[in-house]
Amino acid sequence: MQRRTFVTTALAGAASTVALPRLAQAAQGDEWTNVVFTENDPGHWKDVEKLHVPMVKIDGRKMTVTTPHPMSEAHYIVSHTVVLEGGKFLDRKTFNWKDQPVSEHTLPEGYKGKITVTSTCNLHDWWVKSVTA
Repeated sequence: MQRRTFVTTALAGAASTVALPRLAQAAQGDEWTNVVFTENDPGHWKDVEKLHVPMVKIDGRKMTVTTPHPMSEAHYIVSHTVVLEGGKFLDRKTFNWKDQPVSEHTLPEGYKGKITVTSTCNLHDWWVKSVTA
């Protein structure tokens, strides 16, 4: 991995760990319209939400996150981030344009509660979905 890519990825991961829980909570308020995007509030990206909202499948402790988005060098999904209830960071998967935007995560043993997932697009910003395990 090139140094620039490594540094950029590390900084983005650190920033999402700090900001994600607060933004996910705030995303439900009008002040976050067109800043954080959801299936119910796609803001100015209304025509592209179906390609950007992360899909979540939970099977026991295994959670699979998929973003149904085509990947090209000019337009791709950058990452998935998973945060548990109370803002507890679980995991992050970073992609390059050659990857498929699918990530697998392991939930803590017996976890029951809210899970917030993000899908970040290099052109269409930050998409959030919450599910309950």
